[in-house]
Amino acid sequence: MKIAIQHREGSFSGRWIEYCKRKNLDYVLVDCFKSDILSIFRKEKVTHLMWHLNHASSKDLMVYPYVMNSAEMMDIKTFPNFSTRWHFDDKVAQKYLFESINAPLVKSDVFYEKEEALAFLVASQLPLVAKLKRGAGSTNVKLIKTKPEGEEYIRKLFNEGIASTATALGNFDQKLRIAKQIKDPIKLAKKTIGFFKKNKRERTLATAEKGYVYFQEFMPNNDFDTRIIVVGDIAFGIRRFNKENDFRASGSGKLDFDVSKIDLETVKIAFDVTQKIGGQCLAFDFVYDLNKVPKIVEVCFGFSMKAYDACPGYWKKDMTFIGGNFNPQEFMMENFLKK
Repeated sequence: MKIAIQHREGSFSGRWIEYCKRKNLDYVLVDCFKSDILSIFRKEKVTHLMWHLNHASSKDLMVYPYVMNSAEMMDIKTFPNFSTRWHFDDKVAQKYLFESINAPLVKSDVFYEKEEALAFLVASQLPLVAKLKRGAGSTNVKLIKTKPEGEEYIRKLFNEGIASTATALGNFDQKLRIAKQIKDPIKLAKKTIGFFKKNKRERTLATAEKGYVYFQEFMPNNDFDTRIIVVGDIAFGIRRFNKENDFRASGSGKLDFDVSKIDLETVKIAFDVTQKIGGQCLAFDFVYDLNKVPKIVEVCFGFSMKAYDACPGYWKKDMTFIGGNFNPQEFMMENFLKK
């Protein structure tokens, strides 16, 4: 057995590498953006490939299907596997996925013709939640409150399109909160300069989203959402409270780790859906409908690593709660290598 790891600073890969060292596992760091990466896999006799995909990287999103699908054709096991990754950072793909297994998804509609989208808008009760396929932390999510606003949004998506990568100052409150955590002024300056350069590059590479419109039903009276993450046979979660004067919770930084407040029905649904999908690691976002029934908003393979280190424990599939500190990335490794 030999594990190839696509390393990226600040990603899951750092903990994967630590695990391999501690367990004396044979591993190699690879660059999946190299043209001869498949030859490298053969030369190194790679049996397993691990890559923490970055939703904010247009390069990752472009290349990972080529490399990981090809690796599987070479009988290399992958993390994330196909069932976990094919819908990554694509909310429209997730709509079809959840509908195929009758998962409790918030009512979602997608249109590929402008006239159909406009007709739906006229017939719908507002507000509606409009989303682009790409985006995390509430990026590219907006509330359509009026018909003219909806008509303008639809017109844009069927004409010039909308950039999927936010401007450098987009979600400014979230970026400011992260910046305040960096106490070293020199490090902060370097990080800031690096971020602006990266943002400029991403906005150059990213294509405009166009040719479709994706709406979700607005779920009122939700002051928070519930994030449940399933990794193999365990699940853990938090509640995320909405931003100030906003219906969106993702990216707010207002986190509640009290497991006694988490609706166990969301945990059961997350386990069930993950099993049906055949997923290895999936993070589900839940809100409630008017009848207080939990509904899935969307799902993602990755999550902010350090934010969840404060979780006080995890659930097993039999809903037993195991208290204490734990390392989700170690569970990823153990589950991936034992199967």
